[in-house]
Amino acid sequence: MAKRLRKAAKFFTIRKRILIVAIFATLVPSLLLGWISYYQTHEVLHAKAAQELASGLERARRGVDAWLEEKFDGLRVFSGSFVLVENLDRYRRWSTAETAGQKRDRLEAEQQLSEFLQLVQNQVPEYHRLLVLEMSGETVAQFPPLQTPTGIESGWVDRLEPDRTLISELLAGKASPTPVVSLGVPIVSAAAEVLGLLVAEVPMARLNTVLESSADLESELLLVRNSGEIVLSSLSWKHQQAVGLTLGYQPEDSAVRKRLASHGNYRGVDVISRSFSLPQVPWRLVVEQPYQSVFAEVDRLHDLALLLILILLAGFGLLAYLVSQSILLPLAKLNRAAAAVAKGDLDVHLETDNRDELGFTITIFNDMVRRLRVGREKLEKISITDSLTGLYNRKHIMDTLSLQFSRHRRNSTLFSILMIDVDHFKQINDRLGHPAGDAALQQIGFIFRSVLRNIDVAGRYGGEEFLVILEQAGEQQALETAERIRSVAEQTELLFAGRIIRFTVSIGVASVRDGWEDTPATLMQRADQSLYLAKQRGRNQVLSAGINQIDKMLALPGGRSD
Repeated sequence: MAKRLRKAAKFFTIRKRILIVAIFATLVPSLLLGWISYYQTHEVLHAKAAQELASGLERARRGVDAWLEEKFDGLRVFSGSFVLVENLDRYRRWSTAETAGQKRDRLEAEQQLSEFLQLVQNQVPEYHRLLVLEMSGETVAQFPPLQTPTGIESGWVDRLEPDRTLISELLAGKASPTPVVSLGVPIVSAAAEVLGLLVAEVPMARLNTVLESSADLESELLLVRNSGEIVLSSLSWKHQQAVGLTLGYQPEDSAVRKRLASHGNYRGVDVISRSFSLPQVPWRLVVEQPYQSVFAEVDRLHDLALLLILILLAGFGLLAYLVSQSILLPLAKLNRAAAAVAKGDLDVHLETDNRDELGFTITIFNDMVRRLRVGREKLEKISITDSLTGLYNRKHIMDTLSLQFSRHRRNSTLFSILMIDVDHFKQINDRLGHPAGDAALQQIGFIFRSVLRNIDVAGRYGGEEFLVILEQAGEQQALETAERIRSVAEQTELLFAGRIIRFTVSIGVASVRDGWEDTPATLMQRADQSLYLAKQRGRNQVLSAGINQIDKMLALPGGRSD
C-alpha cells in the first residue's frame, strides 16, 4: 500500500500538478470569461441600441416640435394684423337682409382679405394656400382660390388645442413628393373676441429634413399615422415607396421598458424599433434599426470564443501569459489615467480594443472622465453667465472688451459697443413687482440672441443696463444693429401674470477709430454719455458718440419720449 502511494506521489509531480492546475486555471476561466464576455457584450449592445433609439426619437421629437412652433409663430404674427382683424369684423356684420351698401362693404372686406392673403403668401412662399374661416367654418377668403378641403373647416372652434392652435387630422397632397398639412390659429379682435381662423397649408418637406438629420447612419426615422400608415421617412431619398405603406407591425412605445424584439418592417428587413406618440398631432414617430447591424458583433464574438478555446487547448501556457498581459497592460494604463485625473487632467481618454470586463471598465472610465469634463465646462459657463438673463456677466463682458482692444491694437480691427438701458425699469418693478422686472430682463436677453450675430457678445453690465460688443462693426453698422434692438424691444409685448408688459430701451453707441487713443474706459465713457443724452432727449432712442459734434449725433427714426 505504501509502495502504491509512493508511485502515485511520483506520478503527481509538481510539474504535472502545475500542468493540471494550469489546464484548469486556463481552460475553465477561459470558458467562463468567454461566456460572461458574450453575455455582457450582448447586454451592452442591447442597452446601447435602446439608448440610441431613444436618443433618435428625442432628437426627432424636438425637431418636429420646433418645426410646428416656427409655423405657428409665423401664423400668430399674421393673425394679429389690423387689416385682417378689421376686415373680418366688417365681413361678419352683414345679415340676410343686408342693404346694397352693406353688400358692397362686405364684398370690399372679402376683396381686402384676399389681397392680404396674397401679400402674405408673397412674403412667405412656403404657404401653399392661405384661408380665413368664419366661426361656422365657412371660407371667407383664400389665396390661391382652390376647391380642395383643408380638414379643418367643420367644427374647428371645439377642436382648438390649449395653446390656441389647430392641426388638420387629414394630410393633403398625398400625390406630391411630401405631404401638406393645414395649420390654424384664431383671429382675435382687440376686445379678445375670436372672430375666425387663419389657416395655412404648409408642405412637410422641411420636416423630412428634420427626420434625416435626427437619424444616424444605421437607423430610419418614420412619421406615421396612428393607423400605421407611413407619412414621411428619413430614407425617402433611398426608398421612395415608403410613403403610403404601413409599418407591418405594432410599434412599442418608448415609455414601456421592454427588451428589444425584432420585427419585419415594410421592406421585409428584421428591425428593432421604438416609437413616440406626438401629443399635438395624430401622428407617431417611429425609429427602426436593422437587427443584424446591432447584434452582428455578438455573433462574431461567439465564433471568436470558439476559436479561442481551441487555441487555448493547444497553447495554454502562451495564452495564459498573453491573457495576463492583456489584463495587466490595460490596468497599468487605467492606473496612470486615474492618477492623471486625480491631478486635475480631464483630457485623458483611453483607447481599447478589449471586449471583456476591462474593456467595459475602460469605457465606463472614459464616460466618467467625459462627465467630469462636461461638469467642469458647465461650472465654467455658470461662472461667466448671468443666471437671470442667460447673458454673460459683468466680469466676462469686461474681460472680452479688454481682449477686443488687444486685437484692435494688433490688427487695427474696428469694433463698436452698445450701452443699453431699459427705460423706466423702476416703474415696472414698482407697478408689477420684481418678478415682472425679472421677466422683462429675460426678454431683453431673448431679443439680443435673436438680433445679434454669432460673433457679437452681449452681457449684463448691472441692474437693467447691458453692454454689447459688435465685432468688425463700424459706426454705421452699429447704429443699424442698435436700431433693430430698439425697434424689436418697442414692439415686444410680454405677457406676465395675465398682464401685458411693454418697455423701451435707450442705446448709446461708441466705435473705435484708427488714430484715436481709445481705452476700454474711454470707449465706455463715450457710449455712456450717448446713453445719458438719449435718456435726456426722451428715451427710446439711439445716439452715437460720433466724430462730429454732439448735435449731429444720430437719433434714428421711430423713437418717442416715454
